[in-house]
Amino acid sequence: MPRLFGKVAIVTGGANGMGRATALLFAREGAKVVVGDVDAAAGASAVAEAKAAGGELVYRHCDVAKEADVAGLVAHAEATFGKLDTIFNNAGIEQPVTPSTDVSEELFERVIGINLKGTFFGCKHAIPALLRNGGGTIVNNSSVSAFANVGCNISYAASKGAVMSMTRVLAIEYATRGIRVNAINPGVIDTEMNVRNKARAADAEAWTKRSLAVTPMGRMGSGIEIAETVLYLASDQSSFVTGIGLLIDGGRVAT
Repeated sequence: MPRLFGKVAIVTGGANGMGRATALLFAREGAKVVVGDVDAAAGASAVAEAKAAGGELVYRHCDVAKEADVAGLVAHAEATFGKLDTIFNNAGIEQPVTPSTDVSEELFERVIGINLKGTFFGCKHAIPALLRNGGGTIVNNSSVSAFANVGCNISYAASKGAVMSMTRVLAIEYATRGIRVNAINPGVIDTEMNVRNKARAADAEAWTKRSLAVTPMGRMGSGIEIAETVLYLASDQSSFVTGIGLLIDGGRVAT
């Protein structure tokens, strides 16, 4: 039987990258999926791809930095499918490589607003829906940057470290109420975000070499490798797992 058969899932930032790979995998595994994103064209494409594969996925515009959008996303999932079983708080943005003292207040607030506040809003509004359903799961997208760093990404690292702490707080708070809360901590993954990072680099080849040099496995991870890990944490396969940050980093933190 599919691992999410009969479940209803939300994926924020689900139109592209890791989020899209996860949303499509969830749909293949039997979930009814609501994707929240600001990229309507990519969202429509994800809907079509899921439908072609026999899955059920709907798109709703959602800017996770706006609490009303996130509340509306959760309400839409319940209104459309009758319940909520799991949410993957995935939406996030990078900070361009910048010396910390050159980071503007505007940039810092934008990264924190999407990466941290967006995750907080997702948890805040999903938890009552999960409780109405008798429990469920939350997976937050943190980062290897919560554990290991290379510098010049202070707003991003701060946001992802805070997501990891938030995950632990909620895991303890709701452990006896049927809600498991975990995080993933990806390393260097082949996504649009890293395409942008590479394009910004003064020397793209050197950027690639540096990125791979910090990864003992010597390659980038893929979106489906992330998606399979999120699926594990969202499903009953991880029924005794809560409060963890699961590293998907090709060995980086082990060095």
